Amino acid sequence: MKAPKCNRRTLLAGGATALVTSTAGCAGGLLSGKSKLQKQLDKVREATKKYTDPKTALKDGFKPGGPYVPGMGWHFSHPKRGQEAAKNGFDIEKPNILTYVKTDSGLKLGSVEYGAPAKATDENPDLFADENADATEEWHTHKAATHVFATGDGSQNNPKNVEFETWVTKDNWAEFSPPDKSISAGDTVALNWGSAKGKQGETTERVADLVTTHPKLRTLHAWVHADNPDGVFSPVNPEYGGDGHSH
Repeated sequence: MKAPKCNRRTLLAGGATALVTSTAGCAGGLLSGKSKLQKQLDKVREATKKYTDPKTALKDGFKPGGPYVPGMGWHFSHPKRGQEAAKNGFDIEKPNILTYVKTDSGLKLGSVEYGAPAKATDENPDLFADENADATEEWHTHKAATHVFATGDGSQNNPKNVEFETWVTKDNWAEFSPPDKSISAGDTVALNWGSAKGKQGETTERVADLVTTHPKLRTLHAWVHADNPDGVFSPVNPEYGGDGHSH
């Protein structure tokens, strides 16, 4: 009787959340235990598991990074880590971006993300031991964009005083790509809230509470905290729907 085959896609499926409890019956070199790639992903998961509580992420320096992105989630970025990555390269145990999705019980941590200005990093940095593996790093580009946050209460709010749930309300955000550097916090702007610029929808005036602009970025997702049927390094997750909630 032939032994069943085991490959890295089998062992890394579901965003690398499943641990290999037994290698009995697996043919080839995997009999010796976890691969180097699996061990790296385990380290990343262990180093970031405290951020399953997004409020812990905020206390550690992560900040809401913009509107909900279908297939990715809500982005929380760490400016200091981002600057360090641009200057010195990435530390896989210190990702500078986290992504969350809303569930009935609150926000769920999905992926960690490594991002730096495209001009400050290689096109495809080599962070993980994925040579000859099915789970291959999938670096992608985020276009330069301006993000505008506004609660719509008629005045400019200090970001420190904004309630957490308000940050992750889709209709409080608008995005511009290419960037619109003419908008500043405190300006009254007429935008299509909850959508990217140019999409149809009702435009209303609000006072901008927060305005941020980022350059073109090169980024890599690692779905170490949520199952992703498309693979641990896939940029998007089909489970993270377009309305800001998981499906």
